Amino acid sequence: MTRYLCVAMLLDGKLSSSAVFRVLEEKYRAVATSPGVDLAAVLKYALAARRWQRVRDGVLALLILGVFVIPYGILGLLILAFTVVAVEMYLTYKLVIFPLLSRDAFDPAAAPRPGSSRVEERIADIASRARGNVSVFANYLPFTGHGEVINKWSFALNVAKPEEGKQVIPFQVSELYDHVAAEVGKLGLPGVSVENKLFVNGLDLRHGPDPQVRQAVLPDPMAAPVPQVDESFIKALRDDPESHARPYLVISVMGWDGELVLSVFLRFALLPRRDLLFVEAGYSLLPPLRERYRKVDDLVNCSPLRQIGRIAQQAVLRTPVALLLSIPNTLNELGGPLRRRRKNKEDAKAISDRTFNYGSTWSPRESAADNRYHRYFQQLDKEMYVKTAEYRIMDAVAEFMTSHNIDVSDLVQRQTTILNNGIYVSGQAQVNAQSMAAGVGAMARAGNMMKQEIG
Repeated sequence: MTRYLCVAMLLDGKLSSSAVFRVLEEKYRAVATSPGVDLAAVLKYALAARRWQRVRDGVLALLILGVFVIPYGILGLLILAFTVVAVEMYLTYKLVIFPLLSRDAFDPAAAPRPGSSRVEERIADIASRARGNVSVFANYLPFTGHGEVINKWSFALNVAKPEEGKQVIPFQVSELYDHVAAEVGKLGLPGVSVENKLFVNGLDLRHGPDPQVRQAVLPDPMAAPVPQVDESFIKALRDDPESHARPYLVISVMGWDGELVLSVFLRFALLPRRDLLFVEAGYSLLPPLRERYRKVDDLVNCSPLRQIGRIAQQAVLRTPVALLLSIPNTLNELGGPLRRRRKNKEDAKAISDRTFNYGSTWSPRESAADNRYHRYFQQLDKEMYVKTAEYRIMDAVAEFMTSHNIDVSDLVQRQTTILNNGIYVSGQAQVNAQSMAAGVGAMARAGNMMKQEIG
């Protein structure tokens, strides 16, 4: 995934610009996670792509300004613009992609170095922040970077009801977390990881009702949130079901060499009277990257003549857009230092006004993902990951309750409902998981969805 994302940065100007503007230049915001990705390497290739694009846009802008002296007018402009784009793409492939990003040659440590040590230190800092146990999000959904939410369930369980003839053994909610984490860690699925993580809304860090969270996550209001807090702090928040910051047990399954990443967000909340346990689980999925970023492997093995032909085809498609955007892009680059200073000043003012949102808004892995599976077996494996994780979670909860003499008859019924919940589709169809709802009072909401093509 790192290799393909590096290729994507070189071939997709919008993606590389977003990586620079929405990650590298966000001085005060948190960094979203990118599971299975070396974020430092991706950002270095994004900067390299921007350098190539600046040269291309500058030349195209000059051609537009000199259109009246170009032979054959508009036709001559288009021919010259195509030549510029084709040369830029050819050099990108020949000097960067083929020697550095082929399947056999790729080494994240060999990524192009930034232009200054300051930028290199900034990239290293960003990469470390993406690996912490604190996730500060900016939007409605808390799981930025983990993909679309594909499913969720929750229920309440009476933990004050003992088994017949026994007495309930009191427990702390952290004991339940630790037991489930240990059992889920034995799943044996590819790339399984289990970690405790804290999710905080970026607006709550300035005017939220949790001063202890603000102090732990944002010790310096004029700096980005910290990426890591002590495990003891997360465990303490587990005992506060009303806190706006939510601790989750995050279970990730990384299959197909990172092309398919399922994340399960599990939370237990013991209510103040300690008679009811609330259990919730949410599932997010990162599908494979878009197919066009992966075609580089086919191009590497082509003859030189076919490589030139395919690059020329791509250049034909890219030339009109590159030409139209060349002047705005060039002006934007020329005003870059001023724009960055203005943005930092506006952000600092928002911080002093207590209106700044510290949450992350963008993840390169999530933004480059496709909206469908590339292999039928990927869809089947996703179902295997989901059902296996569900079974182990429910089994671990039931086992823990039984060891504390708690009646699990209600839990067994809910377990059956959750494990057997599913949709079977045959024939030619498209399934939109997020626009379906079932059960009494269920509602369906449209949004950005992953379409699953079943044939």
